[in-house]
Amino acid sequence: MDVRGRCEDPHVGTNRRYPDLGPKLAEQRELREARKAGPLKGLTPEQLRLHDEAVTTAPPSSKLWGRAWLRFGSVDVHTTVRVDRWTRRAVGVEVTIDDEVLRCWIWQGAVEPVPPPER
Repeated sequence: MDVRGRCEDPHVGTNRRYPDLGPKLAEQRELREARKAGPLKGLTPEQLRLHDEAVTTAPPSSKLWGRAWLRFGSVDVHTTVRVDRWTRRAVGVEVTIDDEVLRCWIWQGAVEPVPPPER
């Protein structure tokens, strides 16, 4: 203990078994709050131009993940997304909030690849 009666062990108050659980729960809370501001917004059909672009769809078993800014109404959230399809310029992403999967298209440059999250 230090002079103020606090424990000096840096692991006290941390979850050593599931170290990423706290940030994941915080991200889910942030997504739930943002969702109250309105529907998930993505690129418009005019921006996507799917009639002129080839779309590649990732197999369901693929594990392509990224970090991206998503917009709900007027609220932006930086979150982990699963990449499930793409064109030359856009990426189709999905995010799960309370067991509901939401999907949208965003610009390809807006997604930063990351390793799969630990389940």
